[in-house]
Amino acid sequence: MVIVGIDPGMNGAACAFYRADHEGPEFVADAIDLPTCADNSKTQIDVAAWGRWLKRVGCAHFFIENVTPMPSRPGADGERRSMGATSAFRFGMAIGQLRATAQTLGIPGTLVTPRVWKAYYDLSGPDKEQSRQLALQLYPEAAIYLKRKKDHQRAEAILLARYGDRMLRRVAK
Repeated sequence: MVIVGIDPGMNGAACAFYRADHEGPEFVADAIDLPTCADNSKTQIDVAAWGRWLKRVGCAHFFIENVTPMPSRPGADGERRSMGATSAFRFGMAIGQLRATAQTLGIPGTLVTPRVWKAYYDLSGPDKEQSRQLALQLYPEAAIYLKRKKDHQRAEAILLARYGDRMLRRVAK
C-alpha cells in the first residue's frame, strides 16, 4: 500500500511511502517537489503533472498538512511577519488543487495539523532542519531526496506519510 504525505504550498513537497507488508519493509519510494506551472505572472500547482505522479506511484491514501495562513505576529527582531491576503489566497488554492486532484482520482485523504504530527515525533520550534535530520535517520536510503537544506519540505512529507501509515494501522486494529 502506498501512502502519500504532502507538505503543501508552491514550494511544498510530496512523498510516496510504501508501508511494510508480507513482501518487505517500509521504504520511501519517491519524494518530489510539488509540480508547478505558470499562471500569468504567478505559479500554481500543475494539476495534470500532480495527477500523473499520484497514478504512477499508486497512491492508496494521502495525508496532507492542514495548515493555515501565517497570522501577523512579531518575529524575534520585533518586526511583524505575516502572509498577505493574496499569498494566503494562493496558498489555500494550492491546497485545494492538491486535494481535489487526488479526490478526483478516487484517493481518500486525511488532513493533519502540524501540531499533531510533529508532536508524534517530538519536533518543536521553527527549525525545519530537525525534520530533515530525523527523516535521514529513519530512512538513510532516502538521502538521495534530502541532499539540500531546502529539502526539509520533502523530509516533512516523508514524516507525514509515515505518521499517516501509523494512524491507518491503529484504526485498522
